[in-house]
Amino acid sequence: MPDRVVVDRIDFREALVFPRVFASAVGALQPPRILLATFALLCLIVVGRAYDVVRGPSVQPAGLLATSRTSVDSAVASDVARRVAREALPMDRRPAGADGFGGRVNVEEVRSALLARRGEVSGTELEAVQRAIERLEPFRGKGAFDALSTAIGSRFDALVAGVMTLDMRAAAAALGDLLLTIPVAMWREDWIFAIFYLVAGGMTLGLLGAAIARMAALDLGKNQRISPVQALAFVWQRPSNHALVPLWPVITLLVLLPVALVLGLLGRVPGLDVLAGAAYGLALFFGTLATVVLLPWLLAMPMAIAASACEGCDGLEAAQRCGAMVYRRPLHALLYVVCAIVAIALTAFVVDLVATVAIELTASFMGLSAGSGTMASAGGARLLAPDAMEAAPAFGASVTGSLQSVSVGLVRLWQGILQSLAAGAVFGAICTTATAAYLAMRRTCDEQPFDDLWEPGAPAGVRAASADHAK
Repeated sequence: MPDRVVVDRIDFREALVFPRVFASAVGALQPPRILLATFALLCLIVVGRAYDVVRGPSVQPAGLLATSRTSVDSAVASDVARRVAREALPMDRRPAGADGFGGRVNVEEVRSALLARRGEVSGTELEAVQRAIERLEPFRGKGAFDALSTAIGSRFDALVAGVMTLDMRAAAAALGDLLLTIPVAMWREDWIFAIFYLVAGGMTLGLLGAAIARMAALDLGKNQRISPVQALAFVWQRPSNHALVPLWPVITLLVLLPVALVLGLLGRVPGLDVLAGAAYGLALFFGTLATVVLLPWLLAMPMAIAASACEGCDGLEAAQRCGAMVYRRPLHALLYVVCAIVAIALTAFVVDLVATVAIELTASFMGLSAGSGTMASAGGARLLAPDAMEAAPAFGASVTGSLQSVSVGLVRLWQGILQSLAAGAVFGAICTTATAAYLAMRRTCDEQPFDDLWEPGAPAGVRAASADHAK
């Protein structure tokens, strides 16, 4: 079959590049790319979980997508914690204030006391303690990364469902939450985590995302495949270039932040608040400049990671290059983004469908003989929805209960591995379609072919086609 289809002297494969963006997601399903993408995703998760372990709960129980925290919510949580402590804990184990009617009772203190109590009891008393712990769960604060991942997961599922059902309003709302609502809510709830994860998670994404982008670029441009080890070796030659790509545009906020902080402090002082109001226009001016930089960057950042892998340029040049292309051809950029979103949604639907059917099919056949044993806890996966696996049942004997918990944990581990691979495939599709979108934008703006990629050893930014012509 010929590589080119020419009709009336028009090479449609070169004239219409957007189908290549749409079709590029198929390449993300290659096993080597799935493994590398899963590794990258797990690294991002480890960074976030480590913060939650150190910091503890810092986000309201309702999560990032709920309304702002209110005193009524905290009062209800305190009242529930007081009642649970009185019902399930002996008097000498109850936190301070649990026996009175004034003051607040900390949910985490009551839960810690219940967890300690659970290891000392058995039988019906153990079941009562377990029920008390479950009553506290809706009122517990969430870790910052836990809340972030939950919010992103729910809105991404809504985005996929909107695309699959052709509900563009729901898909647009989900995309708006992903790009704007969730980041703003995260900043308000825990700005320390927002800065930490922007730096640590962004650098991780820049490094490993560039490795996936390099694999995708060689596959799309030259029909050449490299292993994940080779891709990581390519990235490691210039790690700072790739790691800093997601961070450069955010530097624009360093101009706005000091002005906004000073005006905020002045606004708290009677008399000086008038001066703060008069100078608010200055902060708004810097805010507008930051918006002009950051809005296209929300769409161009994945492409900039691909640019560093395709051109060998540093992070600042990659950011400038992609931002300039978006402003130069905004409608083309929007077209490629729509193609990428549809391709990613279809990939997510397919891999989630495979993982869900595999988990439920295995659990259904095991259920024929599992009875109430360990294997009865398998399954519970739902298409485009959070898992709903039941907790391990409580047993009277402590040894038996411990073994049961280990067995259920192993079942969940294996299911989690399959679901992690599915999530890795989706993450790989994001990086792959972003690479295809960058190559398409480059082709549209500069007529640079897909196979014109930077090779190690050549000066950064030198076009391979030009170098070959010079020879």
